[in-house]
Amino acid sequence: MTRSIYWKITLPIILVVVVGLSILGFFMVNSVRNLQLDHLRTYLTNEAKLIADMVQSDIVDPGGYSKIDALTKTTGAEIDARVTVIKADGTVLGDSWEKPAAMENHLGRPEVQQALISPVGENTRLSITTGQTMLYIAVPVKSQSVTLGVARVALPLTAVNNSVNSSIALISWAVALAALL
Repeated sequence: MTRSIYWKITLPIILVVVVGLSILGFFMVNSVRNLQLDHLRTYLTNEAKLIADMVQSDIVDPGGYSKIDALTKTTGAEIDARVTVIKADGTVLGDSWEKPAAMENHLGRPEVQQALISPVGENTRLSITTGQTMLYIAVPVKSQSVTLGVARVALPLTAVNNSVNSSIALISWAVALAALL
């Protein structure tokens, strides 16, 4: 009889602890993901703005296109990200991973379209080149309020996804341990 009362009290308590920790874990994982994405957006936006400033004078001069491509390759290697500079008509002038002449017109890319009409363009999508989900941030290259092109910086979301997966594993262990205790 005593054992029956013990289990009638213990099981609901275990259930409350497991459900409570699971709900807390869900919010924690979302918070970690959002915090990391915000940090990544800020980093990519700042890098894209710097690149836009550096290419502003060369984007209007066809003789400067080789400088732009060299700059994207150097900068991309330094910051370990994909860097692309695109003219307002969608022509790729420089890319850290590919040869610009071999690349298709980028005018139809969502982040490029947004950057041509607003201060920042953003898109998350599967990259055909890398096969990875990438976060793309693009900013306009302007001269006296005229948009000359777009500077775009992108990174794979691998680090964010790994961090979220680690958080999920840690929370799962905590829930299991709490249920056992």
